[in-house]
Order: sequence, then structure tokens, then C-alpha cells
Amino acid sequence: MHKIKQLIVPVILLIVIGAVLFLALWMKHIPSNPNGTLGNTAGNLINNGLFCESDGKVYFSNPYDQDTLYVMNPDETEVEKLSAMGVQSINAGGDFLYFYQKGSSEGSGLGFLIKTVGMYRMRKDGSSSTCLKRDPAGIISLINNDLYYQHYTNKTGTYLDRMAIDKSSEETLFESMISPASVVNNVIYYTNPDDYHYLYAYDTTTGIASLFWPHRVWNPVYHGDYIYFMDMETDYELHRYNPYTGVEEVLTTDRIDTFNVYDNMIYYQRSSQTEPALIRMRTDGSYQEVVARGVFQNINITSNFVYFNEYDIPTPVYHQSTYGAISVGQFTPISVDAE
Repeated sequence: MHKIKQLIVPVILLIVIGAVLFLALWMKHIPSNPNGTLGNTAGNLINNGLFCESDGKVYFSNPYDQDTLYVMNPDETEVEKLSAMGVQSINAGGDFLYFYQKGSSEGSGLGFLIKTVGMYRMRKDGSSSTCLKRDPAGIISLINNDLYYQHYTNKTGTYLDRMAIDKSSEETLFESMISPASVVNNVIYYTNPDDYHYLYAYDTTTGIASLFWPHRVWNPVYHGDYIYFMDMETDYELHRYNPYTGVEEVLTTDRIDTFNVYDNMIYYQRSSQTEPALIRMRTDGSYQEVVARGVFQNINITSNFVYFNEYDIPTPVYHQSTYGAISVGQFTPISVDAE
């Protein structure tokens, strides 16, 4: 009996150790996303990706708290802080968030050293934060199981790189500043700075890039049957192009600074010396109306609200019902921890 007890103890220890190792490996495992997974909308990403809606939650960068990462319901209830990192270009896929941690222009000591720039992965509950790349990055776009991102170094400038979500592979795709924001059916539609800013398509499954439309475009957003874009040939008017019919339409003759498309709505910033304003209209250009007068930026849209702020003034953040009557208010998130 004594010998049996002597054997049982090491066996139990081996089982416990094995269970701990299995749990540790499981926690590090990054499950594959289903085909068609996109981390955020193109319109949000070209507006710095400050809001991201996924699985009934909205993840956002909170400028009232040093741009740190928060989560809430789409109706702005149950606000909760997830991380002390200042973030932008937020993407969501599966159980994880992917984002760019913004740096600080000045500072010293340990707190400053911790707040270095980089691309991160984090579970949606705020746990298991992992740095994927310790370099400056621009737009990040999650496509299935890869991150396509504008990667900057002092030596090379800004390239378009790809990295697997589990960091198992990484490569440079284009030695140019190309935006991976607009994606449909695993194809990135982008303006090519090396070819007159013509519209190109990069198939992420085959790795083949090709000329899609010989027209000078800026910030293309492929939405529904149309590609919406700022037309460089007409002083940045907002146009749309139907690739199936080859028809281009003028949606507004206003010069615009930025825009976002969501469902059947477009919000855009009119560029004007005398009458700048945030405007909204239907995706066919009809029912134009002024949302707010002034110069605004960072137009991010969720199912319930449109968020924006005055140019170069982070707070207050304003919000407007995505579809409802014009009634602009201040977005003032209050964390459940502070209540």
C-alpha cells in the first residue's frame, strides 16, 4: 500500500503539471476566424478607427481619458474601461481586438517607457494583451486571419505589410503608402500612389494586384454595389462608381475633407472658407442636410450613433443618431466603475 501511495503522488503531480501546461498553451492559442471576417468598416478606418462595433458591443478610444480603450453597448450604456493604452485603428475579430497603441510626444520615467507605440492584440475582456509589432503604424485592417497595416520605419518610410494574427508569418506587400481600409470579398481596393492614384485591387487570397479603374481617387470605400470616393479630378468632390455598369455619379459638388458611409447614409465634412459643415445625405446623394456647422473630423459610425469632434480639438466628442432627426449632443461616457 505504501508503494502505491508513493506512485500516486508523482502521477497526480504529472497530471496537474500537464493540465497547467495545456491551459497555458490553450490561452496562447489564437482560434481562426471564419472566412469573410473584417475588423472594422472602411469608413471608420479612414477616420482613424476610433470606434468599432462587434457582437453587440462598441469598442472605442476615449479622448476624455487619454484615448484609452473602452467598451459599451451600442446605446452607450454599461461603459467600461478595458485598457490604459491610448488606441486607434481598432479592429475586432472572434474573441480578440487588434489596434494601434498611440505614443506620447514627451515624457520620462517608467510610465513613459510603457506607453510606447505598437500594434497590439487583446482579448475582448481586456485580458491577454500582446504586442505584435513595436513600430509606428497607420491604418490597420483585419481580414480573416491576417492584419494588413501601414508600417512605418525611419529607414523605409511607410509600406503596406501583412502579419498573421498569431504572428506566425509576416511580409511586406507593397513598398508604398497604401491603405488597406476598403475590403470586399477578400479584395483590398486602394488608390495607387505610384500610378496616378488610379484605383487598384489586391486579391489577398492570390496575392495578385491589378488595375481596377484608371481614375484618380482618394479614400475609396466599397459599399454595396458602389465605390464611394473623393474625386481627385474634380477638387475632391464626393462621387460614386458602379463597377458593374461603369457609371460614375456625382453625389455632391462640395469639396470635402473626409466622409463615412454606413448602410444607406453618408456623412461628410464640407470644406469651405465661409460655410464649413458636417453634412449627411442618402447614398444616392439625396436629402442633404446640415448636421453641424463648423470644421469636424474623425467621423465614426455605429448602428446607433455618428461620432465626431471639432478639427484638432479632441473634446468634446459629439454624437448624432445615425438615422434619426438632427439633434447633436455631447457624448460623455461614464464608466460603470465611476458610478
